[in-house]
Amino acid sequence: MLKRLTTLLFSVVATSMYAQIPNFAGTCGAGVTNGYTSVKIRPRINNVETYSSLMYGVGEHFSGGIDLSTGPQEAYWGASVRYGNKKCKWFNFGLHATPSFDLNDNFHFSYFTGAIYLVGAITPDENLFWCSNTWLELYKNADNSYTNWEYLGYNINFNDHKSLTPMIGAGHSWLFDDDVDLMGGLYYTYKDWTFYLWGNDYLKKHPRIVFGIEFFL
Repeated sequence: MLKRLTTLLFSVVATSMYAQIPNFAGTCGAGVTNGYTSVKIRPRINNVETYSSLMYGVGEHFSGGIDLSTGPQEAYWGASVRYGNKKCKWFNFGLHATPSFDLNDNFHFSYFTGAIYLVGAITPDENLFWCSNTWLELYKNADNSYTNWEYLGYNINFNDHKSLTPMIGAGHSWLFDDDVDLMGGLYYTYKDWTFYLWGNDYLKKHPRIVFGIEFFL
């Protein structure tokens, strides 16, 4: 059971930067397919976003796949490559690269996303852990963005390969030229399935709520 929970903790959660759900340092494993889909809403306004991805593990440290993100007036398709290395339980890192193309503009290149994922245990049982996501987005027709998120999480383990993990975090630009975004939520894991409930922009007029589902096959 502990081995399965540890594998899930350090597995890929292949979300876009706008989902705010933490990404972990690792890949889905050789020959394993990882799927994720989410919907993001802001209550009382017409602003629904979706994100879906499908990744396949190639060897111990690499995976590749595709993703699709949509918004009220936008739709982008991306091709992702990911590297992950679990060096020890105290420190692990991953790298992620995704060029994205605009489905509303003849599939023209729109932006490139690069990311660094760090994660490590705080306690020897690995239940209390930290996580950091660093994002670089280079846009074709807009200003580039440089953003970081830091999180704390705690695994509450149950019987029969089940766990509940609440997390809290904060996001900010590298220059700290805007307000810090507070966020948090939880995810429930049962065997190879994980269910996410997340939120951010808590201090703004219309906070965002995220519902997500992930699987490993």
